[in-house]
Amino acid sequence: MPTKTYIRNVILVMSGGIGARFGTDCPKQYNYMNGRPVIDYVIDAAKRSSFVDEIVIVASGDYVEYCRSRFNVPVAVGGKTRPESVANGLRYIHENYDCDKLIITNAVCPLASTEQYDKYFRLLDDYDFVLTTWKLAPALHRFDGVKVDRDNYFNVMEPDAYRFRKLYDSFDFENMHKYIFHNMPDDSKAYYCFDYPYTTKVTYQFDIPALEVLYNLLIEKPKSDHTLQLVNKYLSSDGTAGIESWITQVQYAVEEIAHKYNISNYSLNTQTQANIVYEGESSVYGDLIIKFTPSEYFYHKEFTYYQLSSGSSYMPLLTGYDEDYHALIIQKVKPGIQVKYHKDNTQLRRVYDEISSSLIPCEALKGDKVIPYFTDEFAMFSKCADKHRFEYSFRKALEKKAEMVWNCYFKNAPMFFLHGDVQRRNILSSYDRVYIIDPRGTIAPREFEYVIQFITELREDMENYNLTEKFNEMLDYFSCYCNDKENLKAALFIFWAHKMNDYIFHKNDNYKLARWCKDCLLKLFFCGDIETAVNENCAPEGIKLL
Repeated sequence: MPTKTYIRNVILVMSGGIGARFGTDCPKQYNYMNGRPVIDYVIDAAKRSSFVDEIVIVASGDYVEYCRSRFNVPVAVGGKTRPESVANGLRYIHENYDCDKLIITNAVCPLASTEQYDKYFRLLDDYDFVLTTWKLAPALHRFDGVKVDRDNYFNVMEPDAYRFRKLYDSFDFENMHKYIFHNMPDDSKAYYCFDYPYTTKVTYQFDIPALEVLYNLLIEKPKSDHTLQLVNKYLSSDGTAGIESWITQVQYAVEEIAHKYNISNYSLNTQTQANIVYEGESSVYGDLIIKFTPSEYFYHKEFTYYQLSSGSSYMPLLTGYDEDYHALIIQKVKPGIQVKYHKDNTQLRRVYDEISSSLIPCEALKGDKVIPYFTDEFAMFSKCADKHRFEYSFRKALEKKAEMVWNCYFKNAPMFFLHGDVQRRNILSSYDRVYIIDPRGTIAPREFEYVIQFITELREDMENYNLTEKFNEMLDYFSCYCNDKENLKAALFIFWAHKMNDYIFHKNDNYKLARWCKDCLLKLFFCGDIETAVNENCAPEGIKLL
């Protein structure tokens, strides 16, 4: 891996222990729970954090290569003691990344929570370190030189989190017998988290059956039920019927497909709302994704894109498909961490360079009548949003302007079969490279391949007072892939009006995202003046009208 790769937030998974506690041949973190190694659950929770940029494992002995192969993440070699292993992990991160925030977690905690990791990353905006703690009675507490408020007595658990630079600069690498948070400077601002419910570790063999029950009851079933409810709500929001019966059918179909492809230990991916996705291991094909799409229309668009982009190295391999169930069987991207936009992220720049040089001309569709033009989707979303009547006059004024802008900039532009959804949730890392997943498939000018990234990145911080600054930075970043910056801005105006309609009828959030779109349109294109926005003779700032 190149030195000093751009990375901001790292989760360090401590899996360096080589002593068996069970009387078995392997350490406890590699023993099986519900058919999977205990460490798998920790990695799953870590990679799904919306804040993490890299996962690094500290492992020892033969398990260094085991972890590197199984999870496709960097592995630092552990030491003889835990403090030495922590020190090795810190050195590895320092040598390879420009790390901002660090979480240290344990490979023997299968109830690890993505939500808790996200919470700790957020807390590090205001604190220097975060400790997972339980209060103990004073008589039971052993201070061991710990510098804490003596009116409170803590048992320190995992995970813990740090501003990396402050930790690394003060870490006593010559005297590593102290527990890690002792190394933080005395003036560090600490947050003690007392409300983390899932600190249970695998210590003995009899822990595993109990943890299996707890995992299924506390994590697996609630998240699966919530995900399926979300899919049902999202897909039926426009009045589409039969979604509930489709969800039921999928849960039977996955067994059949898993058997056909020798997939074991598959589980529902809980980060989806428009499809149903399972992840599993195949003894023949390796780690796979089974993705069910709700209709022939959506299945056809995605399947066609995979076929026509099969020679592109940025798309994962399509291993198989099932037309009866509208299912795609795709090679899993490991570890599959979301790649967020940053102008200095060289991985992201390389993948956009490749996408831009590999756009699929619409002629490659050979007269396909199913793949939609963007203008057709724009009209469909407008019609669906009209049922809600939200900001009706404003939307109609902007839709009319969008049509005029389209005619001015794109009516006679070359058309391409675009992925259509290249944004952080669909840009996934695989060690030293990046893949793009989940194509929506639409026909549009090249500028429309980059517009969704603006919206997903800017909405990550909806209270961002530097909206215009970030918008202009992204305009500079992506304009090299377009005819010019003005064309890209024109596409963004049209697409933002389109997404406002999308959020109105697809999101059950009391129009929160739709209002955000309106605010962005006003601020970025009309200097905040609503009278200018609705005046049919006034063009968006920096954009021409016919």
